[in-house]
Amino acid sequence: MCSVVSDSEVMVCDVSRDRVRDMLVERLGDAARVETVHGEGTRFTCVDAERVSEFQASVKEVLGWAEDCF
Repeated sequence: MCSVVSDSEVMVCDVSRDRVRDMLVERLGDAARVETVHGEGTRFTCVDAERVSEFQASVKEVLGWAEDCF
């Protein structure tokens, strides 16, 4: 299961991890941080406050989330 932690952070299950990582690295580069959280999944964080909306749009797109999930 994937879930929103904050406007700039999501936890992603192992099933979706690779797709999310590939898209965020491609679109955001160093503005995206990836951290494996044992037993919980993978945390993706946008560390550039000016690119949070791009981060959110990318996550929504790759996971097929509705517009109001953040």
